Amino acid sequence: MVDLILTIQPSVVLLNRFITYFLFAVFILFSCRSHFINEDDNRPRGYADSQVVGNWKITAVSSDVANDWNGDGLAEKDIYITWSACQKDHLYTFAPDKTGTFKLNCSTTEPGSWEIINTQYLLYSSPANGIESERIIAMTSVEFKTTQDFTLPNGQTATITKTWTRQ
Repeated sequence: MVDLILTIQPSVVLLNRFITYFLFAVFILFSCRSHFINEDDNRPRGYADSQVVGNWKITAVSSDVANDWNGDGLAEKDIYITWSACQKDHLYTFAPDKTGTFKLNCSTTEPGSWEIINTQYLLYSSPANGIESERIIAMTSVEFKTTQDFTLPNGQTATITKTWTRQ
């Protein structure tokens, strides 16, 4: 009888260890479940300063709402085509130390500053333009896109999308 108890006891210890390890593994798996789901949905997690550092030119500006953006009496969604050649002659330089040089048009270049807020928003400012805050919605090594909500004179909200191209 004693021999029987001694043989059963190691099996019980092994079974208890197995159950403990199994429950621990299940706990870890379920506690990390939301992390795996969030990482697996293929959405951007945010952007780093190093991705923005460099020289950038705005090469497209559009709106999701047609409006008379240049005052010629015609409503359009493509804002960039309404810009003059002088307005298109610009260059934004974002330096690693969060300063910048912003050529705003053919005759105005100003010092500025910039930063990435909450890994999603590009905030940049210069004396002439003031503070601009735009949400980064896509980025590659040569191009990124930002959006900004804008209230039209009629009270309607328009989303402005800019395409920035590395120079």
